[in-house]
Amino acid sequence: MEERSQRRKKKRRLRKWVKFVLVFAAFLLVIAGSVGTYAFVKLNSATKEAHVSLDRGDQSVKRIKEFDPKKDSFTVLLLGIDARDNKGESVDDARSDANVLVTFNRKKKTATMLSIPRDSYVNIPGHGYDKFAHAHAYGGYNLTYKTVENMLDIPVDYVVESNFNAFRDVVNELNGVTVNVKSQKIADRIKVDTKGKVVLKPGVQTLDGEQALAYVRTRKADTDLMRGQRQMEVLSAIINKSKSLSSIPSYDDIVDSLGKNLKMNLSLNDAIGLFPFITSLKKVDSLQLTGSDSYIYTPQYGKNIYYFKLNEEKLQEVKATLKKDLDE
Repeated sequence: MEERSQRRKKKRRLRKWVKFVLVFAAFLLVIAGSVGTYAFVKLNSATKEAHVSLDRGDQSVKRIKEFDPKKDSFTVLLLGIDARDNKGESVDDARSDANVLVTFNRKKKTATMLSIPRDSYVNIPGHGYDKFAHAHAYGGYNLTYKTVENMLDIPVDYVVESNFNAFRDVVNELNGVTVNVKSQKIADRIKVDTKGKVVLKPGVQTLDGEQALAYVRTRKADTDLMRGQRQMEVLSAIINKSKSLSSIPSYDDIVDSLGKNLKMNLSLNDAIGLFPFITSLKKVDSLQLTGSDSYIYTPQYGKNIYYFKLNEEKLQEVKATLKKDLDE
């Protein structure tokens, strides 16, 4: 009886790892844990396959003092990569299509999400001003995190990069997520974008992985800012639903896809170490950058190019908020 009780306790602990990762990497992919020794071994192997090192090392140059991941507030940069096989692109040279920076405040037990519009006119180190999404095409996740640090003047501690196969897997494993499609115009645009494969209606509804992906990617129905809001809406929905372990029917499929579809500078031990704090979060907020549509002559292209010109006053306000979140 005692041995059976110990096995049950071990399974419950391993289930917590699943829950933690679903909350932590929610928008892009679950770093996934599971029940049983066999599943843990699979997870450990997949995590090693997905693990990458940032070229700066473990600690950001933006950190004033030595970073202690067990005590300090921290940031996670979530990147959804737009790699299209029909264009001969790989994940490494593709643009980042979804860009969400999340700050986690240890003292307040809160998280703040910031969506960075892909067309934002920003200074990409070594390349000058260009669209934010092009940072990944020029230099992958390394140049992208440097661009974020340069833009917001805060450290990027962790990077989680995924293609959209992972996003679909997460949503499907959660048996869908609930969102509010706010207008018929958005529903109509999604139908056009997907050539009739995804048909939604206005109002609150549960979306499967394919539908949720279409919802967060559509951009011609309104603006890139609204698109960012949709991305954060779905991220919040995943976080909320993943708090219930009963909503996750199977782990093996996610674990199997982990190494193939995800890159992160987190080890399994890192993820497990952050579990107690992540699951204690009391509030998840979101911030929104503002700006204006602009056509700017760009020497490298030899013509006027569309950019989203960020409002400098709002950018400074966002930077101050994020610094406060990190106790900087």
